[in-house]
Amino acid sequence: MDLETWACPTCFSRLGPHEGGFRCVDGGHPFASRDGLPIFLRREDEALLLDAKAYAAAWKRDVLAPPKGSVLELPFVASPYWRPKARSLQALLEILGPARGRIVADMGAGTGWLSYRLSEAGFRCYATDIVADEDVGLGAARAYDRTGHPFERAVASLSRWPFRAGSMDIAVCNASLHYLADPRVAIAEAARVLTAAGSLLVMNDPVHSDRRSAERASSDFKDRMRAGGGSGRLVDEHRHFIAAELEADLRTKFPKVSRHDPDFGAGFRVSRALKSIVLRMELASFPVYVARR
Repeated sequence: MDLETWACPTCFSRLGPHEGGFRCVDGGHPFASRDGLPIFLRREDEALLLDAKAYAAAWKRDVLAPPKGSVLELPFVASPYWRPKARSLQALLEILGPARGRIVADMGAGTGWLSYRLSEAGFRCYATDIVADEDVGLGAARAYDRTGHPFERAVASLSRWPFRAGSMDIAVCNASLHYLADPRVAIAEAARVLTAAGSLLVMNDPVHSDRRSAERASSDFKDRMRAGGGSGRLVDEHRHFIAAELEADLRTKFPKVSRHDPDFGAGFRVSRALKSIVLRMELASFPVYVARR
């Protein structure tokens, strides 16, 4: 691992190898490694590991989960849920432009499919997620090590990023920021780890203009996860964003915020419009936000 980039999530000092895991240089905080994945969590965040197991078990049963065995094809799989993610990836690559060796923090990476695609494009990626599951979490990312486009990864929380200050050129929260009760915590962490010219990109998070629709959609998702056995903060803190509020939160650390709406295709637009009429609510949009200093 690149121990000049990874850092202790407690005190942000450098890490060194220690008894099969790692220990930070300044504070002596130890961090275990399980099944090849370092666990870079503060002690107060370790309870999230139990929440992550419950969430993964529920998510695997959900219709929106990645098809089993599809990790190498993601996001290019035949699924109404994943086709828009493929369009979002295309939009992201157009926004970022040539890789030029830039370094990316992929926060809330799930299986790591975005890090894999960005590594293919020439970016150097570091992926984290609280879920280590073999099917829907970072455990699935072992498949990418055999492709010639591997990337470094560790179990970590969105509220405390295990990276050195100023170590990243790009930070991406891909379908992850809406699992935090207060996204400003992660936004502040992005500001800490990014270079002065770095960018934070938020994508594939559900965004509304109507508050009642946002609350109803989030409530429906929570009910579905709880019915499948999900519990804890990953379910309880789930939310759909109000566009104006998310943009204001981004501007607390990044004054320059722009919104990009990928073209998901006519079929997507028509089906969403019809579903909105049937359900009598505003359905979420999935913009790509780019935030810069």
